[in-house]
Amino acid sequence: MKKFSIAVIMLLTLISLVYLFPLYWTLVTALKTSGEIFSRPPVFFPSQIIFSNFYISLNIFGAVSQTAIGSVPWLIDSTIIAVLATLVSTFLIAAPAAYSLVRYLRSVWLGRLILFMTMIPGAVFIVPFFLMVAKMNLLNTWWGLIIVYISFTAPFATWLLMGFFNDVPKSVEEAAQIDGLSPYQIFYKVSLRLVRPGIIAAIILNFILCWNELLYALVITYSPFPSGSQTVPLFLTSFIIIEKNFAWGGLAAAGIFTMLPTLILGIYAQRYLVRGLTMGSVKG
Repeated sequence: MKKFSIAVIMLLTLISLVYLFPLYWTLVTALKTSGEIFSRPPVFFPSQIIFSNFYISLNIFGAVSQTAIGSVPWLIDSTIIAVLATLVSTFLIAAPAAYSLVRYLRSVWLGRLILFMTMIPGAVFIVPFFLMVAKMNLLNTWWGLIIVYISFTAPFATWLLMGFFNDVPKSVEEAAQIDGLSPYQIFYKVSLRLVRPGIIAAIILNFILCWNELLYALVITYSPFPSGSQTVPLFLTSFIIIEKNFAWGGLAAAGIFTMLPTLILGIYAQRYLVRGLTMGSVKG
């Protein structure tokens, strides 16, 4: 039994190293000189740590890239868009929809249809969404991207929360009804509080989806804050200099700089995220 436990620990350690190595490699690349970045064999431990990749523009083949510190306008856009889209889709759409499907409609097939909608590639809807946003004069605006992002975060959060509402005992709601609470009060004051781990898990996952989304932002926006609403993934493309040439040092530094919000959010709320993803969230 002890040998089995040691083997499991070693296996988990190996898996952790596989997942953590890209983060480590991004960090050391951001701290390397250009010579060490392109050296062969690869340099795993830089002999000289530099920070110029974070704040100095790189001039490669006559083209100049952005700086990692220069990502602030894109960070502002990403934060506002991701927060608003996440809150609206989770609280105003997904939570009431999931509760209604579980308590009133009781439709398993409708829940599966919602899950199926999350599996459709986003590229299928790129033309209709572009035309819709253009007709509303919302191109290159926060609200244009928010509307689009809600379209795929709301179905995902609805499916996720259906399992949580299904786990809420009906006796609790019946007791609240006997106490004189209306159906709306039962939902907001009782059921919604009981599924808090699921709500937090949905918020975190939806925020990450919005933060990392590239396709719609590439088509619908064309300038960053304050004149537009380009997001962080588009900022990272500015380190593509000419064709397939990348400013690897600046790109790695920018990657570290822009992944910090989601990394901090995940670490801060990991207990809610783990609990939220394991409490019956795949039922129905």
